[in-house]
Amino acid sequence: MAPCDEYQTRMVALFDNEAGDEDLRLVAGHLQDCPECRAFYLDLVTIRRAGATAPMPSLSPGVRQAVLGKIEADQADRTGSRTIDWSGMLRFGGLGRWAAVLVIGSLLITCFVLGRTAKDLRLKLGAAEQQVAASHEQAKLAESQERQQKAISALYFRMAELEERVNRASPSQRASFPVQAYDRRERQNNF
Repeated sequence: MAPCDEYQTRMVALFDNEAGDEDLRLVAGHLQDCPECRAFYLDLVTIRRAGATAPMPSLSPGVRQAVLGKIEADQADRTGSRTIDWSGMLRFGGLGRWAAVLVIGSLLITCFVLGRTAKDLRLKLGAAEQQVAASHEQAKLAESQERQQKAISALYFRMAELEERVNRASPSQRASFPVQAYDRRERQNNF
């Protein structure tokens, strides 16, 4: 389990009042240094506030009577002739509270699953970006090598052309000093 996953599990336990003071101290210290866990904590707070301010679900009168009738029948079957008036409890929101708890629980589970999915997607996106960058670098390197090969080929062709010109030139066309002029200069330099 990754360190952040462990701290996020502890945060959920703190929100459910299932953690102790040590967990609170550890989570508070970690939240100062980890922006990802701070975002997770803020999501938990938002979900908790949304659950607290969510309107209580209401049942239509027909459905309400059907549920109450079923509850009374089940209760009568269990206790014999003893019946309980559940309508008073429903007015105080007992069923509504359970429904809200179920909604909040499902929202927490959904957020946790989506958070893990988003984290996995971010990791995959980072790996894909690195692969794209590496392929771009390889393409640039291949293009640079191709340009170098073309430049070298052009130099070889130019050298071959110049060699051919030199070879085609005959000895009579080459510039040379007359022998007498050379001897005269040589003699003057010797003095």
